[in-house]
Amino acid sequence: FVSGMVVTFYQTDGEVLDDPELQAWIRDVTEEGFTELPNFGLSSQLRTREELSTLLAVVIFISSAQHAATNNGQFDWCAWVPNTPCTMREPPPTDKDAVTMEMIMATLPDVSQSCVEMAITWHLGRLQPDAVPLGQYAEQYFTEGRALQLIDRFRAELKEIEEHILNQNEGVELPYLLLLPSRVENSITI
Repeated sequence: FVSGMVVTFYQTDGEVLDDPELQAWIRDVTEEGFTELPNFGLSSQLRTREELSTLLAVVIFISSAQHAATNNGQFDWCAWVPNTPCTMREPPPTDKDAVTMEMIMATLPDVSQSCVEMAITWHLGRLQPDAVPLGQYAEQYFTEGRALQLIDRFRAELKEIEEHILNQNEGVELPYLLLLPSRVENSITI
């Protein structure tokens, strides 16, 4: 999908290299965005359509599927507070053989703190009211025929993936739904 879109708007590698807005963007990302990581490894110039496609695919993946993989199930994990206590009231034990249930309970957050943690993770992990699913757009950014075809094909592929996941989950006691394409946002909305 990404490489198809890049090829639609950049017919040659030279067009990528000669696009002043694109080059200004990558310079800003590398020179301003990663000032604390001088050896980050990202070039301050995009030279080819392949480089642009790879970079865009990584950005889209991180802000959509990877975010969904870590975010969408956090309440399921964090609702059992001992999995990820938001605070510890005592230092962690240094001798595991000396640990007692009384020490554990004194260390874990109290009921009030646990409720706050659960409320926060529920709000962060729930479907956001302004969420836009992957492959959908709140506004019509693309009007070119080729771009619209690519979007339609991408949406059809996402629908096939969703049907496959739902079929795999059929009859299982605990279905895995976190990466259903309809539950993966186009980008991070929190």
